[in-house]
Amino acid sequence: MDLKRLGISAITSRNWSAWQDLEVYCQMGIQGIGLWRDKLVDIDLKEYRRHLNACAMTVTNLCFTGQFTLGVDAAIRDGLQALTVAETVGADTILVISGPIDHLTMKEADERVVVGLRELAVEASTRNISLALEALHPMDMTQWTVIPTLDKALDLVDRVDHDNVGVMLDLYNTWWDPRLSQAIQRARGRILCVQLADWRNPTRSFTDRTVPGRGIAPLADLISQIESVGYSGWYDLEIFSDELWALEDYGSVLDEMIQWWSTIGEESPSE
Repeated sequence: MDLKRLGISAITSRNWSAWQDLEVYCQMGIQGIGLWRDKLVDIDLKEYRRHLNACAMTVTNLCFTGQFTLGVDAAIRDGLQALTVAETVGADTILVISGPIDHLTMKEADERVVVGLRELAVEASTRNISLALEALHPMDMTQWTVIPTLDKALDLVDRVDHDNVGVMLDLYNTWWDPRLSQAIQRARGRILCVQLADWRNPTRSFTDRTVPGRGIAPLADLISQIESVGYSGWYDLEIFSDELWALEDYGSVLDEMIQWWSTIGEESPSE
């Protein structure tokens, strides 16, 4: 695959600053960066954007806003702040996490997500920014999201019914879903970004993702399926890993990802 379509989510190099992320990614020939809002605190965002432009670096997405299930009004306020950050740094997509189940029924939780997303989508559209709703693994139901599958994310996107609302397809969190292939077909034209990490076997903790090619997720085949529905956007390496974060230098891991990425598309997908 073309290196011009590979981005790195800044959480992968968690202990680097936003400036170090930009410097090293640029040196390695990476042209996409998934920005995390907590790394941008106390940074001159206009200056940062100038450096992004100087490196010919595209912001693949800004992570994250949402948490509608914990209160729609507070989520909208946070979303508006995220939109301002996105607009300043030149991000045209914001990743959205629905929020955990908390004390709600599933119907109540879904309703909050739809109401909040509809309101936020109106403001986002005035700034030419899209909102990417993400499905996470079911184990995250009580901490992060009530959306465990791509199909469920698409159901909610259908209900929101705004042109600038689509999905973030995180393959680490969804590869296990027996209906994922059908859901990818259904998501045609609505995938705003794809995130990559592999599932270690056995997985030892929540923060135990690994570099594609080391685990058991059929990433190459899933990428082929995503490409077959006309997707031509960014793929972000997004690794949550205590093992990785303990390293002083993430360069070898990023090099390994680049090498793996260069092999994608060389072989036909398995039947």
